[in-house]
Amino acid sequence: MLKKICSLLAVTLCLSVLSEIHAQSFGTKLNFGTQGIGVEGVLQVSEPINVRVGANFLGASYLYETDTDDDFDIDSSLSLSTFSALADWHAFKSSFRITAGLIYNNNTVKASLLPKQEYTIGGDVYTPEELGNLDAEVTFNPISPYIGLGFGNTFSGSRLGFQVDLGVLYHGEPSVSMTADGLLSPSASQAPQLQENLSWATLYPVFTLSFTYRIN
Repeated sequence: MLKKICSLLAVTLCLSVLSEIHAQSFGTKLNFGTQGIGVEGVLQVSEPINVRVGANFLGASYLYETDTDDDFDIDSSLSLSTFSALADWHAFKSSFRITAGLIYNNNTVKASLLPKQEYTIGGDVYTPEELGNLDAEVTFNPISPYIGLGFGNTFSGSRLGFQVDLGVLYHGEPSVSMTADGLLSPSASQAPQLQENLSWATLYPVFTLSFTYRIN
């Protein structure tokens, strides 16, 4: 239902944009938030409506080293990569706005289980190399609707500005794939179970702080 509502709002705003094809002003935004760090180009097509396109990126990794007596370490990474096409409607021609649109979502989460100790099975001792590694990757729907609220208008007030956005990205149920080698190879068959456990995580919260500059 949320996906249908987001898509309907996006279509409605895009139709409104097409009906006002004369562009009045152009600006840029530098963004920092839960989608990473990004830039946007902003076009004013009528007094209450702006459209913007942009991209956001961020990469982070973390090696969780467990206690000395534990059998595994966990190596994880997060890669945020999105490309957006959004329309803003400034209600009552004020700084408050409603935003909807579509985002190409290339976000991924990866984790690897790394054996670090010898393991004894049935009296046989296996090295970490013989145990092998287990790798998991989580991906999302590539085309994801977005809906949100915001404050600030690139084309009102001073040339330099500050804006805030708060919304949700509907990326659907996460997709999980797993690979493994060595004695851990059978563990890769647990991917469907992990995917089922993550099926509730269909929304991604979006919070963005932006610095804006009106070019003309």
